[in-house]
Amino acid sequence: MIYQDMRAKIQLARQQFQRGEPIAEGSIRQEILESWERSRSYGLEFDKADKRLISREALKERIRERRELYDIAVPVMEKLYDYTAGSGCYCTLSDEEGYLLKAMGDTEIIEIAQQNKFMEGCNRNERRLGTNGIGTPLVTHKPIQVFAEEHYYELHHQWVCSGAPIFDPSGRPVGVFCLTGLYDKVSYHTLGLAAAAADSITQQLAMKQAYNAIERIQQRMKIIVETVPSGILLCNQDLDVIQSNTRASALLMLPEMQIIGRKLHELLDREPFDIAKIHETLDDKAITIDRDGRNLHFVFTLNATTTNDYVITFVKTESFHKKIHRIIGSEAYFTFDDIVGQVPAMQNAVSLARIAANNNATVLLTGESGTGKELFAQSIHNGGRRKNGPFVALNCAALPKSLIESELFGYESGSFTGARREGSAGKFELANGGTIFLDEIGDMPLDVQASLLRVLQNREVSRLGSSKATKIDVRIIAASNRNLPAAIEENAFRADLYYRLNVFNIHIPPLRERVADIRVLADYFLRKYADLSSRRVEGFTQAAYRALEEHPWQGNIRELENVIERAVYVTRSPRIDLESLPLQRSAAPKLSEAPVTAFTPGGNGISGEIDPMLAAAFRGSGATKAVKRALAATHGNMRKAAGLLGISRRTLYRKMADMGIAPADLRRPKDTM
Repeated sequence: MIYQDMRAKIQLARQQFQRGEPIAEGSIRQEILESWERSRSYGLEFDKADKRLISREALKERIRERRELYDIAVPVMEKLYDYTAGSGCYCTLSDEEGYLLKAMGDTEIIEIAQQNKFMEGCNRNERRLGTNGIGTPLVTHKPIQVFAEEHYYELHHQWVCSGAPIFDPSGRPVGVFCLTGLYDKVSYHTLGLAAAAADSITQQLAMKQAYNAIERIQQRMKIIVETVPSGILLCNQDLDVIQSNTRASALLMLPEMQIIGRKLHELLDREPFDIAKIHETLDDKAITIDRDGRNLHFVFTLNATTTNDYVITFVKTESFHKKIHRIIGSEAYFTFDDIVGQVPAMQNAVSLARIAANNNATVLLTGESGTGKELFAQSIHNGGRRKNGPFVALNCAALPKSLIESELFGYESGSFTGARREGSAGKFELANGGTIFLDEIGDMPLDVQASLLRVLQNREVSRLGSSKATKIDVRIIAASNRNLPAAIEENAFRADLYYRLNVFNIHIPPLRERVADIRVLADYFLRKYADLSSRRVEGFTQAAYRALEEHPWQGNIRELENVIERAVYVTRSPRIDLESLPLQRSAAPKLSEAPVTAFTPGGNGISGEIDPMLAAAFRGSGATKAVKRALAATHGNMRKAAGLLGISRRTLYRKMADMGIAPADLRRPKDTM
């Protein structure tokens, strides 16, 4: 309401100014009115502006000429941005002529700014753009906040700019530090923060002449510290807390008076720390604090100062995990736009997936290996309200039974041999606020299935070794290439878990049932790998197209992509022909045609690698022969044989029992098998 009233007054004053009428007293600030008058005297128009950018070379030259300002200001900007990241803030540094030397901010605000050419290399001088948060401080030599319609140029009315000039030791303005955001997110404190940062830069410039400016810099930095989203504790060499920030009180759920003066170990509910090992104990460590029966999870970082004090920063584990996800790419990249397919069965699957994306129901994706189940899972995640949250994937068949439970649910310190001393968060905690994708769920051990069922029912998770449960907000997408109802009949999968997962059952058809899509997919992969390899490959011959459509594609989309990638690399003509297609080798041969080779270290039977021929035969009609050959090739090593077949050891044992193969019968099959 306050902003609406402000805008109404400013808009009225602006209309009166444009018509040349007297402006009502108190409806516009005097410094803004004076800037408007200057802007009009420059011959500027309200709806036109010079938005040209200087070249990259010219920008580099400007930075080189102002290296001292740049080297001092950029670290201040980076530190300030670390504190304001996620708030929609756009930090900029300009030189004395209004050229933008450096800009940083959240992705969304950067995209909006770039649309307006508000980016590195632009010029924000008042003579070019009229009243704004960079050019006007260069004229007035004063900090100013320019709000919405106070900007002279109409395209800038969505912004609020808080700019403060930076001075050299002689008092000459050498630049402007500006914090910009959308007007509906304005904070009255932003101008003070910008002024504090600009003053900090000015003081650092003066340090070469006056060392006593350090004290004033520290005072200004204290303002910035209070905006940090992390908790900060300053401890002396005896680990007594001597200072903290407001965020520390909020995170620890304690008033400042109950923090200052206490021993650090008391504050963190720990035994007294060995100062000699404090870095090993506390630096980059996850710590859980019991606060009135409630578990508070934090990640702590410790740094020693030159005065032998310690600065300890900490954030909620959830916030830390979100940053890690962004850094390591634990995110979903595919969307529904990446799914190629026109056949009715595929269109139906996409339609169901779009519906699933718009709610929070559990999804079960079924289909053969290589059909694109993770592509669907990521698209569902990115198509819903959780798209800004983490996307955490776990292949249930890729982990041994002894590890899968700790990977899913996490564990506390000392919960099992080899556990990390500080414990570890599980995939469900890492996925909090987002989506967890459980691939190959049909291979999950039965006891872990029971634990997963409890998580689904209660929406809370307990780490191994802990009796306390943590509430979670996670969307679950599961996938399997197995026939789960048949697995239920075999007592290999829990029926109650299946019904919990099977809210949205989306079946992804195999490629052999999508013949009409093969040409479109082949063209898509051709463009992809031709671009990546910078090769001039324009298409396929008709004979090649027909061969692709007639191929059985046991490996589905994954096999097709591999075939096209190889063809792009080996073709010698602009069009891929039959000679360039490795279809004969990619097709799974009959098992009797596959040579048997014993497992040798460094050979093709390396543990953990899948043999495509054996894996394809196992999933087809030659399962028994495939099992016998895998066992023979690995001299009866169950783990390595399961790896060749692309299944878990548990599945291999079950299949051997069904086939009547006993471990004592493991012999190399005859060539005629």
